[in-house]
Amino acid sequence: MQIIKRDGQVVDFDPEKIYQAIVKAAQTVYVIDDTWRANLAQVTKKVVLDLEEAQVERPTINMIQSLVENRLMDAGYINIAEHYISYRLQRDLERNGYDDKVIVHLHFEQIM
Repeated sequence: MQIIKRDGQVVDFDPEKIYQAIVKAAQTVYVIDDTWRANLAQVTKKVVLDLEEAQVERPTINMIQSLVENRLMDAGYINIAEHYISYRLQRDLERNGYDDKVIVHLHFEQIM
C-alpha cells in the first residue's frame, strides 16, 4: 500500500511509523513497559485493518492520523489521544508559520 504525504509525495506505507508516533504520545503521559508496548501495537494493528477495510487506493496522512485518534479513544487511551492530537495540531501550526503565536494543549473528558 502507498500513502500520500502532506507535500503530495507518494511513499510506501510503514505501520512502524504509526506505532512510533503512538508510543511517543504515550511516553508523554506514562512510563512505557512491555505491556504498554503490546497494547499500543494492538492499536496500530487496528489502524492498519481500518485502512485495509476502507479500501482507499492511497490514503492521506490526515486520514491515517484520524484513524489513529479514533482507535486511541476507542481503546480508552484518552490521555494518549490528547497528546497525540495536540502534537498533530501544533505541528500543523508550525508548518503554517503560527508556532510562535499559538500553543496547543487539549483536555478531553469522558462522558459516561
